[in-house]
Amino acid sequence: MTEGQERGLLESGQHLVQLGKRQWRQQNLLAAAERGELRNTGWPIGLVIRKPGVAPVPTLNGIEARLSSHNSNIPEDFWFFRNDGSYYVSRFFEEDIEATPFASSHGHPQRPLWFDVRIWRIAEVILHSASLYRELGIPPDEPYVLAVNHHGLAGRELYTSNPRRFVSPGRFCQSPATTWTREVTQDYVTANLKTLAGEVSAGLFVLFDFAEVDQRVIDQIVDEFLGHRV
Repeated sequence: MTEGQERGLLESGQHLVQLGKRQWRQQNLLAAAERGELRNTGWPIGLVIRKPGVAPVPTLNGIEARLSSHNSNIPEDFWFFRNDGSYYVSRFFEEDIEATPFASSHGHPQRPLWFDVRIWRIAEVILHSASLYRELGIPPDEPYVLAVNHHGLAGRELYTSNPRRFVSPGRFCQSPATTWTREVTQDYVTANLKTLAGEVSAGLFVLFDFAEVDQRVIDQIVDEFLGHRV
């Protein structure tokens, strides 16, 4: 990656809409983070590893962790869980870390955004928020604010990680970032995951020269995510 090119970063932050203040001990936050993991990928968002150097550590305000995969010494993930129940996670794009999966007759963009991987990760972030708060003991109908942000988009080309999914080349993004925010509940998330993934994806893909991905394709990719277990 040349100087001036920003790594892609997926951010998600959630905080409870609370009528009264509540506080959780660091031990409770760690247990909820560990039980709330979604084992649908080999490297899930919000991963908890009980290994010195990468294990979550207690802080004055909660717990936090910085993680790198076995393929990289770059800190790919960072997350924190605060005593008030607020949670934040950031993750570098796989596109910037993993090897190019294939080359078509057009080659493979140097700075792609793999639309299928993005849908997968968006679905994971959304469902992970509900899983965390369920494990923290929050009522399933209590609302919280969920934000999904993508940074480092400018200059990227919309593409795919799977040669079976065709994408017309030449759709570039001019915007540096996009943000989606909405009030949800655990119940709403679990019942409307595909719709929510479609909303977030639409706001992201339109920045690539007005690109659209059919909701049926999004539904299929979300189904693949839900049906995959590691």
